[in-house]
Amino acid sequence: MPIRMTDDPVDPNQRDDSGGGGRRGPNLPGGGGGLGALLPMILGLFGGKGGKGGIIILLVLAAGAFFLFKGKGCNVGDIAKLATGGMLDPAQFEKAKIYEPLADDPNRPALPESANLQQFAPSVGNQGAQGSCVAWSSAYAARTILESARSGNDPDNVRFSPSFLYNQIGLDGCQGSYIIRAMEFMTQRGSVPYNDFAYDEQDCTRQPGQQLLSNATQFKMHGFNRLSLGDRNDAIDLHAIKENLAQGAPVVIGMMVGQSFMQSMKGQDVWQPESGDENMMGFGGHAMCVVGYDDTKYSGAFLLMNSWGPEWGNNGFAWVNYNDFNTYVREAYGVDPMHSKSASTPLSCEIGLVQVEYQGNKTVTGDYISLRSAGNNKFETISPVAMGSKFKMEVKNNTECYIYVFGKETDGSSYTLFPYPTREDPTKTRYSAFCGITGYRLFPKDKSMTPDSIGTRDVMAVVISKEELDWNAINQQISQNPQMDYGYRVIVALGAPRIERNPVRFQSTGKGTIQFSASITNDVPVVCIVEIDKN
Repeated sequence: MPIRMTDDPVDPNQRDDSGGGGRRGPNLPGGGGGLGALLPMILGLFGGKGGKGGIIILLVLAAGAFFLFKGKGCNVGDIAKLATGGMLDPAQFEKAKIYEPLADDPNRPALPESANLQQFAPSVGNQGAQGSCVAWSSAYAARTILESARSGNDPDNVRFSPSFLYNQIGLDGCQGSYIIRAMEFMTQRGSVPYNDFAYDEQDCTRQPGQQLLSNATQFKMHGFNRLSLGDRNDAIDLHAIKENLAQGAPVVIGMMVGQSFMQSMKGQDVWQPESGDENMMGFGGHAMCVVGYDDTKYSGAFLLMNSWGPEWGNNGFAWVNYNDFNTYVREAYGVDPMHSKSASTPLSCEIGLVQVEYQGNKTVTGDYISLRSAGNNKFETISPVAMGSKFKMEVKNNTECYIYVFGKETDGSSYTLFPYPTREDPTKTRYSAFCGITGYRLFPKDKSMTPDSIGTRDVMAVVISKEELDWNAINQQISQNPQMDYGYRVIVALGAPRIERNPVRFQSTGKGTIQFSASITNDVPVVCIVEIDKN
């Protein structure tokens, strides 16, 4: 591609919130990996090779672990007569599309120091002996919060049924489920009010009838994404979690918990791990809903809503310090906000090219590369950009939308810049193009764009849509007839007649960026072409 990608330096403190730099605990699969932590030590006692004695001991320990951890740690909570049921598996976490966070830039508006969605949360319930925490955190907590915030109704009057969800996604034997199963089900098939399918901790096999399944579709969730540091499956993004909460979107997490999180938490406002907890011996996976954060409480902490009744914590809620949260939480899913105004809000965005430079391990943004109108939806640089210089594209959205960025190859074909294609297959991506959290984003993340020495002009296209688009099919269509004007090909690929009829007002700003506003609120995408001269 004529615009080359240069890796940004790795900043170990990037997106590190205050108190959020605690080390991750051992990556124990399934939430019950206490035995796994012992294996290296045991094998070491037998020269690393086992032998009969080692094998016998391992078999005994394995059998004991099965009864203690119930096959994956789902019922570790039995120690305190509390059920958990959150099955934590990096391979499952990887299935979710990655959230593209806002720009972590001191020159941009900072996040508020606190946010709290507790007013939209229903009264805390109790999952009892059933390992249904995934459904309680996802349907009863997160989905109810979305509905209460959207409608303005009392959360106890719009709460959703955990049994309707859990009875359809639970693993064999009522032994828990994966959070992503809940996210996918609520997005694809919906939810039902609590009273339409009341909770019964003794029965996880009862299934809803066809009428109830049909009714659930009116309560489909818009979508979800995973809040991880890039495509890592072993590191959550604390800043991204705060971004979601600050804009009214609850977050469902999978956390490793043990005894200190259970009986010791009665009446407590904050969880404080006990000595030895960092080894997570005997810990199990448990799903909860994050409903707030506060940078000033307990050196910075997240507020969790549990499903063990009001006796646990402070009326069923408790704070967890950022450090501890970062250590014990294995998965985090942001649910797309469902603002009542979004469908009727005109689509407007600001687009710019931002110079960047490297200061040690830090990537620092500088001035804008000034752009001017070249007619209609086309803009160009006022002055040529020096070959070898580095810049990123900045996009600021004011309402929920999908963002796509394409570029022109040397041979006239097209490539996709965002959502970032995978290295293994450029027709696929691990990232979500949905930007339900509004604000500034810089593309590409962890890389900078550098003009190469081929030719004197590079071309990029930014497509903003209220509906999801098949970005790969669009990119392939743009690549056809490479001798034709790139901007024209983009419009043709998206449906020229409807694009041309869509009244959009484009203008350049005094700081050298592009602004546009679509006066209608339909699903017609907006296309902006940016031409970059270089020398």
